[in-house]
Amino acid sequence: MLAYTKFEVLRTVHSIRYLVFIVLMPVVFELTWGKQGLGVTAAMAVYAATGASLMGSGSAIAEDRSTGWLRQLRVTPLSNEAWLIGKIVQGVLTVIPGVLAVSVIGALTAHVDRWPMLVAVTVAGSLPFVLIGVFAGMLFKGKTAIVALMITFFALMFLGGVIGGETLWSFAPTYSLTTLGIDALNSQPIGLEPVVNLGAWTVAAAVAVLLRWRRA
Repeated sequence: MLAYTKFEVLRTVHSIRYLVFIVLMPVVFELTWGKQGLGVTAAMAVYAATGASLMGSGSAIAEDRSTGWLRQLRVTPLSNEAWLIGKIVQGVLTVIPGVLAVSVIGALTAHVDRWPMLVAVTVAGSLPFVLIGVFAGMLFKGKTAIVALMITFFALMFLGGVIGGETLWSFAPTYSLTTLGIDALNSQPIGLEPVVNLGAWTVAAAVAVLLRWRRA
């Protein structure tokens, strides 16, 4: 499983789409608006984390299903359980580069002192987004999955106030993760409400993944 996960992570981080839209874009936004406050840095870290979570595993699963690669994997010693765990681990690991890049840029240009805490909180809080991406990848194929993932990404960005500056839904997981990021940067205690909300999203997404996985 470790070799398979490593292969998939390297395949993702070498993708031009990943490097441009998931790593470079939030860094550019941080350079442009980061000095406006810690909230911008936290929001751009969530932008990077959400995009990487959804696209890291979700788009790869959809592509593998479309090309038939997933069927070929089933005749290898890799078990279905190991494949699923590997995809989830892959999704979490692909979150790190974008979040780390945004946080380091924030430290260099906007004097964000507690950026390691932002990285830790954002990566840990990315699990529900990873599971949503895995579910979408198992539900849709090919270009349909890409469209579905992009719609989901931008919906979460606007609902949680990451893009647009106004929170439209306080129960959006992006809002909760941004709140935790801001608390970490401000040396504030971790709030219970955003943790519970992210936990609820994680459980719901995990149930959806398991149900879809058993039907596949």
